[in-house]
Amino acid sequence: MLKVVKVTYTLLAAGMILLGTASAKAQTADGGAIIEKEFHLFDFTLNAKRLEGGITLGQAGAFTEYARFGMGAYVLFNGFYLDFIKADPQHKYEGHITDTKWDDNVAFCISTGYQIPILNWLRIMPVLGYAQTNYGVTDGSSVNIESGESASWYHDYKVTPGSRTHYFTFGGGISIQPCKWFSIHAVASSRAIYGGIGIDIISLATR
Repeated sequence: MLKVVKVTYTLLAAGMILLGTASAKAQTADGGAIIEKEFHLFDFTLNAKRLEGGITLGQAGAFTEYARFGMGAYVLFNGFYLDFIKADPQHKYEGHITDTKWDDNVAFCISTGYQIPILNWLRIMPVLGYAQTNYGVTDGSSVNIESGESASWYHDYKVTPGSRTHYFTFGGGISIQPCKWFSIHAVASSRAIYGGIGIDIISLATR
């Protein structure tokens, strides 16, 4: 696990160095000055007046026996980042009622961090957080209604006592802004690997 995280950091660092070097070597058409306007290492003014929200998709419970596909959401305000990703019990939304009881599990991860500007459109992001895995039983004979615009039903999941495992998580991410109001990011931590897309509400409203 530690080796995977170290490799992730190494790749991120190498990518940042290559991009920074390429940007610094760019020259103006008159063959003179080096263009430095794209290189913004630690220019935290770029994080001002940013309010992003979006979705996350990827693997929750990474590097455990309960690793599965999960979904979640994230919010970013002035560079401060918070996200959540969860893998629900696999049989929770089975589309039929049965007397079967399935062995199931849950994994989720909450991460927070701060984006560090590298280029005008590129940021890296160290993250820390909390994760939990647990296992239990999904009862196929139970039915619950999930209210909303389109109501759906699901089965009960009961956690087996003593099955919860708690983790302190750490890792890193990278964020790219193809345009001022849209961003794509990827995060690799010790208990989750996922990506996300989001909209900068302030930039979108003022463009």
